[in-house]
Amino acid sequence: MPKVRRKRRTTTSNQLNRPKKALAMSATSDSQQVKAIYFDLVAQPNLCIKSKSTGKFIQLSKPPKLLKVSDDWDVKPGDVFSWSEGRPTETFFVTSERTLLKNPDTSGSGYLTIPLSITCQFSDAIDYFSSVLDSIGRNYVSSIELAPTDLFFLKKFSKQQLPISIKNRTDVTYSFDPNDEILYVTITSNPSRGQHFPLDTTKTDDILQWLSTSDETKTEFIVKYDFEGKNTCAKVPRGIIIGLPRGWQCEQHGSVMFSDSKIQGEWKCTGPEKTKKKASEAINKHYKGLNIEIK
Repeated sequence: MPKVRRKRRTTTSNQLNRPKKALAMSATSDSQQVKAIYFDLVAQPNLCIKSKSTGKFIQLSKPPKLLKVSDDWDVKPGDVFSWSEGRPTETFFVTSERTLLKNPDTSGSGYLTIPLSITCQFSDAIDYFSSVLDSIGRNYVSSIELAPTDLFFLKKFSKQQLPISIKNRTDVTYSFDPNDEILYVTITSNPSRGQHFPLDTTKTDDILQWLSTSDETKTEFIVKYDFEGKNTCAKVPRGIIIGLPRGWQCEQHGSVMFSDSKIQGEWKCTGPEKTKKKASEAINKHYKGLNIEIK
């Protein structure tokens, strides 16, 4: 099951509570031109966007009628217009059709979602929107929806792209939380069938294994451990449980206590029902000679 995303801090419209935002101008360097620009139209409604024909700034104190972007405005697809104070509820993306697409906010709490209809236009969406993330504040971004062809997978997971067979699947969605640095993979026909993959512990094979078993009935174990004494703690294997069958995932469950004489905590292991016995055997092998509780 996908991890419940943590509650983000509350903000208000007070200027002191707003994240620091880079006030983007049209006169940017070449390196900035290849990335999306964040236009803060609350802080500087009349000093952000220039006219291509006159070179003068355009007054934009509110969204344009019918959300149309004039051909004369010096902006490009992926650029972000914001009339928001605090959370980015009044934030818009420039589309390839030169219209404004309002933040779809899949969090339901006023945070920014960068939708697939926007990110699919760029080979490396995370890099393309990096200046937007820095400007708006990553804590205000709930998700970046990604195409399976995005360079994100090559750069972040074992330097491996997803196989063509996976890229061609139309029933799988990928969403990255830049704040917690977690990739969420979901089967669209059944949104409850999903898995989250932390960037720091995931390899491409982990994603492929989960997808290969995603249609199977799932089960889970809670592995509870409580070791005391320096001699015993010195024998405890470090890191997550290894050797689990294909399609199984292991993650920390609750809090952990760790010292040279006390190690206490729990793991949650989730995987296909049909390999439950093998998973239990792998857990016992991982902690061979040590007392644990599997429930």
